[in-house]
Amino acid sequence: MDQDKQKQITGYFIEEAKEHLQTIESGLLNLQTLMSDTEAVNEIFRAAHSIKGGAAMLGFSSIQHVSHNFEDYFKIMRENSTLKVDQHLQTLFLQAFDKLQELVELLQSPYGLTKDAVDVIMSGSDQIFANLKTHLQNLISGKESNTAIASTSRVSVKSEAKTATKNDTKELLSIFQSEVPQRLRNMLELFKQPDSPRSRQNLEGICTQLQEIGDRFGLEQWSLMIQSVSAAVGNPNNPFRALAPVLIKEIKQSQEQVLAQKAREIKVSPQLSQLLPSDYINKMEAAKSEANAMSMTSADEVSIIFGAVIEADKAVKGWQSFSDRVGWRQNGTWITANAEQSEPAPDGHFPTPLCLAAWHQSKDSKAKQLQSQYATLLAKIASCDLP
Repeated sequence: MDQDKQKQITGYFIEEAKEHLQTIESGLLNLQTLMSDTEAVNEIFRAAHSIKGGAAMLGFSSIQHVSHNFEDYFKIMRENSTLKVDQHLQTLFLQAFDKLQELVELLQSPYGLTKDAVDVIMSGSDQIFANLKTHLQNLISGKESNTAIASTSRVSVKSEAKTATKNDTKELLSIFQSEVPQRLRNMLELFKQPDSPRSRQNLEGICTQLQEIGDRFGLEQWSLMIQSVSAAVGNPNNPFRALAPVLIKEIKQSQEQVLAQKAREIKVSPQLSQLLPSDYINKMEAAKSEANAMSMTSADEVSIIFGAVIEADKAVKGWQSFSDRVGWRQNGTWITANAEQSEPAPDGHFPTPLCLAAWHQSKDSKAKQLQSQYATLLAKIASCDLP
């Protein structure tokens, strides 16, 4: 087919797909009331079916795959008109819708459905539809409501701390399921525009918003990753064509790690590292070295302190043992220099030294010297062969 003709047909498909997407989104935002309107349900089903058919004809397999799944699950909804819709079901459908909308927007971009960009969008889509299938089955069978009732009867009182933690987690998940994808869509729109200082400034503004989300929930690794993304955007040597696939993929994968409660495993990828300016890398390395140095210094200090305590303890015990042998301590008590003894010192015992108070200290530098002199004295006495 002629390239211009292909481009024209693709343009028609995009315009038609956008209209169908509006129909689908409008229905999903009113999903609870939609179920009572059979024709409205059929309209959404037909909209997904039309997108699937057009994508299949033009060879857009990713769009075909997602819209086909959408069609299948709305068929289930159509066949179970009495189904009670809950918030989780609506959230799952909206997550799936986001995937489909992002693919159509990507198709309209100057670069089209590039493999890297498609992989970023498609990552996690199968899991979303798997969760949607499971939840639909539970709602149809009534398991979901029974579980909720059983849970309510089992747990009647919850601590405030536990409730607060649960609410925080729920809020975090809600934000990363709604606000973060919206920021990603905003970034995609900016990447479609011509590369300009204003566009980069807007991208950095989005990065600031994403970092604030991480700071709000104490997600240190997420915030560090976003800082690196912002630094890559601010590097004028990186063209939009190089930035877009790497940065969107980086944020998307990190978002999925947060949703999987694996935020601590977030790391800056080698691909993102290659886009960072040298001064930023130097700052990161310096900060890392300083942190390691502080950690090592802290460890060394602890080691020295404990080592000194142990050695001091050994010195004290050794000196006490020596003093017991020469009679400078009796029954665990030191004999002072001016103490009056009711009895003469036993044979082989030294008189109490005048500086005994200093010598018995663990840090006394003369302690070993005194022990050596005493050992020499004992050796000389032994050599005299006294009776």
